[in-house]
Amino acid sequence: MKQAPEHQNEAQRLKALLDLEILDTEDEAVFDELTELASHICGTPISLISLVDHKRQWFKSKVGLDAAETPKEIAFCSHAILQDDVFEVPNAMEDERFHDNPLVTGNPDIRFYAGAPLVTQSGFPIGTLCVIDQEPKHLSEQQKRSLEILSHQVIGQLELRIKYKQLERMNLEREKVFSIIGHDLRSPFSGILGASKMLLKQDFSKPELIKKMANGILTSSLQVYQVLDELIQWSQQRMGVKPVGKKVNGLSPMVQDCISLLEEAIEEKQLQVENQVPPNLNVSVDAAIFKTVMRNILANAIKYSPGQGRIIINASENQERYEISIQDQGSGIAPETIDHLFKHVVKSQKDMNGQVGSGMGLSLCADLLASQHGKIWVDDTYKNGTRIMLSFEKSAPDISIEEN
Repeated sequence: MKQAPEHQNEAQRLKALLDLEILDTEDEAVFDELTELASHICGTPISLISLVDHKRQWFKSKVGLDAAETPKEIAFCSHAILQDDVFEVPNAMEDERFHDNPLVTGNPDIRFYAGAPLVTQSGFPIGTLCVIDQEPKHLSEQQKRSLEILSHQVIGQLELRIKYKQLERMNLEREKVFSIIGHDLRSPFSGILGASKMLLKQDFSKPELIKKMANGILTSSLQVYQVLDELIQWSQQRMGVKPVGKKVNGLSPMVQDCISLLEEAIEEKQLQVENQVPPNLNVSVDAAIFKTVMRNILANAIKYSPGQGRIIINASENQERYEISIQDQGSGIAPETIDHLFKHVVKSQKDMNGQVGSGMGLSLCADLLASQHGKIWVDDTYKNGTRIMLSFEKSAPDISIEEN
């Protein structure tokens, strides 16, 4: 038996396959009908839509076969994806590449095989539409052409399927943006307008009242700023508008910038926020992305902290990465929420004043950190509130430090 060599662009080929999000999905009638038609046209008892993964061939659709997958090294399709045209094996017992193949010497006793490559629009073969028989045979030119046409229909359905899924996601994301604009921006804007109107009518001989109203305007303005910043970062990240870059930045100064921006909200609740990040730690990140993430987490810590509570931001290092922790003394996060907190948009918990945020923030943080090869998680060993953990790669020693 001769194992097929890897495709010359195997990494890109596998990426093209994974991008279709088809592996290990349920049966779908549109694909089953195409395999049934291929089996009928070619006069074979077995027909498969076979997708060649890193270590296996997996069958999206199958006629006349019970197996869901086979190892890649024994797959006929591993040979077929290296061809431009239909790959035909008239009699596997007489072919030195396959005569002792387990799929020939045992079930399903392959003698005849023909596979048309499934080639994506980007030019990478991800698998085949193949037909199999337990008797030697040849396909006519008309049958080969029919198999090619059906393979084009398979790839067309695969790419139509992923485009439909992407459109569904875009619609959900668009609805999310409108929801944020309608709720998270409307509320603080209303606060700003209301406080401004009241301020105009006040007697300026009452400085304490004026100060209180001015603080309300500032707090609402900061909320608007944070939501707009999230929306901008989210849009740039989704649309690929902003190139992802990393420079070495001082960690403690970036943290302090975020604390300073939220100073009014901190003072309003009389919180004690401690920046305990060692001053000599530098991390390789995009400063704008880091600050967006830090502001989001710190704003949540402020929101869910009780009055006069304590928030501590610290950092440590190991051989390869820095870890940053932000811990508060709030009510904590429900255990059933933690598992998917950073994977999907989730409904926010109510803060100390009963207000609920957009729920986009932490999902956005995870996306932004992934672009920086960073990680985010909840420390479930911390029981006195919530401790959020961030992890970043350590900076290279020969890169200059970015001013913040």
